Amino acid sequence: MARRRGDAARARAAQNAEPLGSLSQASGPVIPGTEACQRCGERDLTRIRMTLVGGRLAVFVSCPSCEQTNWFAVDGDGSPLGRGDIGGDTGG
Repeated sequence: MARRRGDAARARAAQNAEPLGSLSQASGPVIPGTEACQRCGERDLTRIRMTLVGGRLAVFVSCPSCEQTNWFAVDGDGSPLGRGDIGGDTGG
């Protein structure tokens, strides 16, 4: 069977593919409260670590099953952060 043009290029790209980034690969310890979705219990969650306005370290968690999202402080007790804790809204 003859190969179509591009098949070889796709095969080379697949062999040289970089691993997926931090959204797909575990990185660091799981923060309290982010082990499972707080709504449905799903354990395969998307977790994104970032720094909030003001410098607080947090983890954004999104559930692919029920679409629940929450933010958790890295140094927190496992309770989700409130809206006022996340944004930089000063009310003005």
